[in-house]
Amino acid sequence: MRNHLIRVALGTAFLVSSTVPVGIATASPDDGAACTQKLESARAQIDRDAAKHGNDSRQVEKDRERLEQARQWCRDHKADWDHTKFDVGIYIKK
Repeated sequence: MRNHLIRVALGTAFLVSSTVPVGIATASPDDGAACTQKLESARAQIDRDAAKHGNDSRQVEKDRERLEQARQWCRDHKADWDHTKFDVGIYIKK
């Protein structure tokens, strides 16, 4: 009887531990696409305003903040992005 209870307890512990990782939040494909769209939109706005007003203008600074908010949205939704494209040069908040 004691061995049976130990086996049941170990089996239950194994099942619980093997199903816990399934419950961890991961990015859905829709979140990945939305992340990319948000980042691309913010990046395009930075490019437009930089060409029109200069890299150090208040418009570009506001756009950088928008890009940072998009990055935070991606982090919150566990979606990753191309860091070599969005986290370089003019796109980094000073």
